[in-house]
Amino acid sequence: MRKLVGSVVFLSMLLPSTALALEGIGPRVSVVGTVEKVTITDKQKFAEEGGEFVIRANNGQAVNVVLGTEADYEIISEGKLSRRSLLPSDVQVGMQVRIRGWRVNSNTLNASLFIITNIELNPLLSASGQLQSITDGSITVLAGNGESKTYQVDSSTQVQVNYELTGMEGLSLVGKQVLLTLNPLNTTQVRIIRVTGKVAATNTTKPSTVELKRR
Repeated sequence: MRKLVGSVVFLSMLLPSTALALEGIGPRVSVVGTVEKVTITDKQKFAEEGGEFVIRANNGQAVNVVLGTEADYEIISEGKLSRRSLLPSDVQVGMQVRIRGWRVNSNTLNASLFIITNIELNPLLSASGQLQSITDGSITVLAGNGESKTYQVDSSTQVQVNYELTGMEGLSLVGKQVLLTLNPLNTTQVRIIRVTGKVAATNTTKPSTVELKRR
């Protein structure tokens, strides 16, 4: 037993300090931290798979995370809707993540599970307010701070209504409260519009997680 402990201590002295950022013994490891750098080639964007990321672990050390082919990993967001798969392009600098995978060396792992945490709190990917106007290809939303902002919409934008509309009220969404999920590659473009109520005080229950749609 003493020999085993001594060996572990000796090996820890030989390994670089970045090894401490990878938790686990043997080839299976994990890391928790914040996305510091995203590298995705045009070919990987087209294929919607693969990429490399630098994660600043909670202990301050940098870890390189590699995504292989789509069959090798899964990217999800934390919350009750998290089983919806996400794309590597959905991962943005500043996001908090938890990653499991296989050790390549002291500071690199091949990811098998990539979890984005607290995605609904990321201001880069969500917005909310009162829908002011709808024009061809865009909407204008009045935020709670009184600032109006215009977002682009297209044929791929989903519109979800979280409550029933009746009579004349159902003929227009202008004036309703909306929750927007934005495109990480272009934050002026809306992926999902959720209509959540007439005004903030009369909203129905909002989703607990802002989801990113895969396709």
